[in-house]
Amino acid sequence: MKNILHIISSARGDLSYSNRLSSALLEKLLQRNKINKVVVRDLVKDQPPFADEVSIHEFYKHPGLYDEHSKQLLSYANTIVDEIREADIIVIGTPMFNLGISTPLKAWLDQLIRAGVTYVFDEQWTRVGQFKDKKVYLAIASGGRSVEGAPDYISDYLKDVFRSYTGITDVETYRMEGTMEHGFIANYESVLKDF
Repeated sequence: MKNILHIISSARGDLSYSNRLSSALLEKLLQRNKINKVVVRDLVKDQPPFADEVSIHEFYKHPGLYDEHSKQLLSYANTIVDEIREADIIVIGTPMFNLGISTPLKAWLDQLIRAGVTYVFDEQWTRVGQFKDKKVYLAIASGGRSVEGAPDYISDYLKDVFRSYTGITDVETYRMEGTMEHGFIANYESVLKDF
C-alpha cells in the first residue's frame, strides 16, 4: 500500500490546467496502485511562509541545535518534511509562470530543503539526499509551447532540486502546452497516454 502526496500550486483553482492535469494523473495512480492514503497540500489555500530575518537562521542551524523557538519557527517546514517522508509518490502540479515555477511552489521548496534534514554532507562534503526511493510526477501547464533546444526552466530545475537536496532521482514529467492558443481544448488523456 502506497501513500501519495499531491501538491497543488496554481492560483487558478478549478480553471487551472496544471491542477486538472495533476488530478488526472492522481486518478490514474489510484486506478493502478493499491493506495493507502492521499494527502493534498494546496499551496494557494495554505500558503507556505516566506523565510524572514528571524526564521532564515533556523534553516541553516544543525537539527541537533533546535530549541523550542526553532520548533515554532519551523512548524510548517517540519510538517511538509513529514509529508514527504511518509509519501511513496509525490504528484506536483505547477503552471509555468514567467518561465519558472509558481511562487507558492518555490516557497514550499524553500521550506522543505534543509541541511541535516533533507540532505546531509558526507566525508567529502558531498550532499547526500535523505529521501531516496520515492517517485515524483510533475504536471506542468504552460500558455505557450516548448521550442526545441530551449532551456527547460521547470522540470530540469525541479529534477535538480529533488536530486541534489533530497536524493529523489525518479522524476517523470507530463506537460499541457499551448493553453493560451485560440480554441485550445485540453486533452488530459492524450497528455497521459504513455503513463
